[in-house]
Amino acid sequence: MPEIIAVKLLVKSEVLKYQIIKVELLKITPVHFILILSFIVISCFPAFAQSSSHPSSSSLSITVMTDKSSYSDGDKIIISGIIKDQLNVPISLAIKDPSENVVLIGQITPDSDNTYSAQVTAGGRLWTAAGTYEIDVTYGSKDVTAKTTFEFTGYHAYPIEIQGIDYDATYVITNGNIVSIKPNTDSKSLAVTIDSKGNGTIAITFPRALIDAKTNNQDSQFVVQEDGIVITPEESKSDTSRTLTISFSSNTKQIEIIGTQIVPEFGPLALVILTVSVILLLFYTKRQSFIAP
Repeated sequence: MPEIIAVKLLVKSEVLKYQIIKVELLKITPVHFILILSFIVISCFPAFAQSSSHPSSSSLSITVMTDKSSYSDGDKIIISGIIKDQLNVPISLAIKDPSENVVLIGQITPDSDNTYSAQVTAGGRLWTAAGTYEIDVTYGSKDVTAKTTFEFTGYHAYPIEIQGIDYDATYVITNGNIVSIKPNTDSKSLAVTIDSKGNGTIAITFPRALIDAKTNNQDSQFVVQEDGIVITPEESKSDTSRTLTISFSSNTKQIEIIGTQIVPEFGPLALVILTVSVILLLFYTKRQSFIAP
């Protein structure tokens, strides 16, 4: 019987110790409470900071690319890419020249499969410089952008042959193609045949050594005809060349540029004939002097 009482006392003693330890653990000082509360607040703060009804810009993305790395005037540029999320707004597009001047702006509506594509024509009045051009696309926010670059070779060159010598004319044309440029030394003119796709412009530059227009040794205006009708083009010039910018319609077939002089006034063949004639004349004169008594 005493042994049983001893065991009960031992059990009660152990239970009492456990309860005392449990109470000690539940005793929290004010300092401990503040530290625990601060830890809870700091742990929860990032979760509240990241919650938003709008997706962050980092969760969105857009890509852009072109079908080729280099284009000439009049070439078609295919621009395409992928967006990560649909925002139900158009994609803003801008193309900049090597000096970062904007030469083209537009908007593209993305397809339902999150892809997009657009076709633009390289060249025009603003595409005045050859070099590296940049394409910038923006989707929904200025932070969601992408860019790519391509090379623009600039003007087309067209060789104009007169008596075996080539004179290069350069041009930029929109909504059409040049079929041929034929010189006429009799009328001192160039006949430019075009294949018009619609209303457009052509800026053609030719060396003064090829054709020029002067009055009393001063520059004068070219006479320009569009299918026989006289028109007034815009002009810029340098010491060695002249550039005419001419508007044409969808029905235009030929543009004629008439100057006051065209090579060769004395071409290579004429120069050879003149030289031979002078030599023969001198030979004949000398021979006659020996024959004379």
